[in-house]
Amino acid sequence: MTEDWIHYFDYTKPNIINAFECEDNERLCAQISSLHNVTHLDWDSYDIALIGIPDSRNSVHKSCDKTPDQVRNYLWGLRKLSKPLNIIDLGNLRGNTIDDRYKALEEIVSELSRQNIIPIIIGGSQDYTLPMAKGINKHLSKYNLAVIDSKIDWLLSGQDYSASSFLGHLCNHTEIAPFDLSIIGAQRYLYSEPQENKIHSSAYEIYRLGQIRQFGCSSAEPFLRDADLVSVDMTAVRQSDQPSHIIPQPNGLSAEELCQLMWYAGQSDRLKCIGIFELDNQSDTNNLGTSLKAQSLWHILEGIALRYKDYPVKELDTYRQFFVFLEDYELEIKFYNNPDNDRWWVEIPVTEGNIEVISCGRADFEVASSNEIPEKWFRFIQKKDCKLAEK
Repeated sequence: MTEDWIHYFDYTKPNIINAFECEDNERLCAQISSLHNVTHLDWDSYDIALIGIPDSRNSVHKSCDKTPDQVRNYLWGLRKLSKPLNIIDLGNLRGNTIDDRYKALEEIVSELSRQNIIPIIIGGSQDYTLPMAKGINKHLSKYNLAVIDSKIDWLLSGQDYSASSFLGHLCNHTEIAPFDLSIIGAQRYLYSEPQENKIHSSAYEIYRLGQIRQFGCSSAEPFLRDADLVSVDMTAVRQSDQPSHIIPQPNGLSAEELCQLMWYAGQSDRLKCIGIFELDNQSDTNNLGTSLKAQSLWHILEGIALRYKDYPVKELDTYRQFFVFLEDYELEIKFYNNPDNDRWWVEIPVTEGNIEVISCGRADFEVASSNEIPEKWFRFIQKKDCKLAEK
């Protein structure tokens, strides 16, 4: 199928806006090839594939379909990455209907994932997370999803399917639902109690903006390190840093926090696909949000280029190991630590004699050392019980 992919995409040629003066080989554009300009396509030589989604029909942000081309203008003119990455821009996905594009994106993400190429989706509307998930799910029967958003896009009774409700549709279908879901940057006054209950009843996680501010951006890193798929809503960023909001949004992630989170996402050795959506080009004053989206994409790429190749690439036996016994619970928990970057993991008992290893932070180890059960460890025990109840 890959030989025919040129017919799936419209060719785009960016009008590059240079971030600084230098030779062209010092810019990111020197590391990007266009599908439409490659005479011999060797997929084994590529690490990243960029895909534009020029579609806003399921979004309240009706000009977000114009964003992919505008973002390319700014992205291409940024500095080249610290280490070589071979990037191919496939162009903007074609399709007369939404269903056409859904099916095409699902197949393309699936095939790229099979070839160990990371698709980066430049949206467009966030409902395209659904075909991305289906594409990943073809290879990973148990995948983790991280969503960066100020709200919870969960489908409730009587609500039409859209970019504002896609998450419920995804999670309510057992065959494609993520094993774990983390919503990062949510603001509690922007989602309802029933939506919150839906998340908690599935033992999923809501990591609020207030927690990021209290404990620092690095506290959200373990959620992104465990994510196979990441979906980002640009309206999670406060309006002063990203003007493209239908409803006034004085609070939200800062531009710096978004880029930091994107760097963490790129650093994850588990990441298979990531998409950034919901930037309304028409209401983007001075292209501030467009420039930020380009910079956040650059941070994803830089994170990928500078990966540590930690677990699951590296064996856990090479790390420091800590056994913590919680006397009050007569429970022993095993932690792993990479001293080179202070990343942590913890073992979770799944079934009799079987364990699963999940990412955590130093704070989880310190909580356990204080004779308390770490919240993340307890949530995954609840998740095991939820799965048993479903059966």
